[in-house]
Amino acid sequence: MFDVTALGEVLIDFTPYGNSEAGMSLFEQNPGGAPANVLAAVSNLGLKPAFIGKVGDDMHGALLKETLDKIGVDTSGLVVDPDFFTTLAFVSLKNGERSFSFARKPGADT
Repeated sequence: MFDVTALGEVLIDFTPYGNSEAGMSLFEQNPGGAPANVLAAVSNLGLKPAFIGKVGDDMHGALLKETLDKIGVDTSGLVVDPDFFTTLAFVSLKNGERSFSFARKPGADT
């Protein structure tokens, strides 16, 4: 039925997007998570991917489900849980290297 199925995290990566007029860091909201990223590539190759995982019943979870649906990833195995918040990852870039600070206590993906 599916060419590739992935189980794991799907989350929001907040990546640096410059600075505000007050000099504060601005971040851009981007769908992410390694398993979901692989499925996006699988879909781009014309194959049929499916995702199994969990997001929170919040605006970030809704964006992630919408994004997966839009790119052709089957989300029938995606649980939307009102008791957990969708995990967020804040990305820092220094000398071309990424570091992450996760917001989850626990997040839906865990």
